[in-house]
Amino acid sequence: MAVLTVALPAWLCRQWNFPDNLAGEGNGVGFDTTKEVTRLQKQRPRWILIGNSMLNSRLDEKPLAGVAGCNVRILSKGGTQSAVWFLFLKNLVVQSKSQPPVVTIFFRDTDLTWADFRIKGGNEGLIELLDGPAQPEWQEVLAPSAAETHALPARLTQGLSHLFPVSDLRPMARRQMQERAFRITRIGTRANSSVRRAELNERFSLSHLRHDLGLDFAATGNGSSAMSVMEVDGEVIDPGFYEDGPAIFDPSPDASFLPHMIALAQTQGIKLHFHRIKRRPARNHTRPDPPELAAYVQSLKSYLTTQGCLFTDESSDLRLTLDLYADGDHISTKPEIQEKYLKIFWETTEPLMRPFISVSAKTHP
Repeated sequence: MAVLTVALPAWLCRQWNFPDNLAGEGNGVGFDTTKEVTRLQKQRPRWILIGNSMLNSRLDEKPLAGVAGCNVRILSKGGTQSAVWFLFLKNLVVQSKSQPPVVTIFFRDTDLTWADFRIKGGNEGLIELLDGPAQPEWQEVLAPSAAETHALPARLTQGLSHLFPVSDLRPMARRQMQERAFRITRIGTRANSSVRRAELNERFSLSHLRHDLGLDFAATGNGSSAMSVMEVDGEVIDPGFYEDGPAIFDPSPDASFLPHMIALAQTQGIKLHFHRIKRRPARNHTRPDPPELAAYVQSLKSYLTTQGCLFTDESSDLRLTLDLYADGDHISTKPEIQEKYLKIFWETTEPLMRPFISVSAKTHP
């Protein structure tokens, strides 16, 4: 009975041919860490920018390189947060030995110290590719306590996970269910499942929702909810402060990846620059911080300054008006808006960046 109920299913799990093209499952399809490291080694960019869709929607490499006058590389994936950004810095930038003088990290509000934000779900595959759990910093920040690890329920869970790798089986089962649903709903058409998938992705995209919603929180998997509403001149907007995120800035090395990013950059002679983006403003183009968030940002800024990092904050820049935004906090892809944002960003950051990215610079300041 034990063989039939446990050993045989466990053996079958090991023999299962897990597909490597699970669209939307975050298994790293299209992302090759070896190729990225090689590219950095060859390109040797003087300026590397790391982030998620807040960066992707705002800047492109070629236009930014044009105004900066140096090689620029953007390492960014939508939906990622600080855990993945740390891995980008350690296992791509540092591993490549490209030694960029400066690395900029785009962030939004409390992103930098929210260690477990978006490490499950869509980012698990990418984290695995970057050997996240194998890093000592990862263990310090995210590993469970010894009591939790050695408790009987935890041991049972670990044992069952080893026997039945649900992290692999779950997305495969989801994919198969989707494929069957797509085939069933193609009645009256000859569209295959791939065509139906693309059609439904388009139908339910953010472009069909209210533009003041979305805010790039769809992939959190954390059940985040706003603490309270915020009013600006009678207009209710998303306050952007969440119950399960950090409410107080904590610089402890076991609390977040931020201290580890800074320590790593310092050992490599890299100047870290943190750029806080402006979230979707109200109709009067302002985006005031709630008191809790204002205190957090002030503590963050003070800490980064004492650690020798660069810090810029566009959240109060009135040049970033509401008409520049597409959905949520993303900037519109219209060429004229992209050009305007690039001009504002460069005017904000050039005084800090120029000493580091100047091609004529012989040494890092």
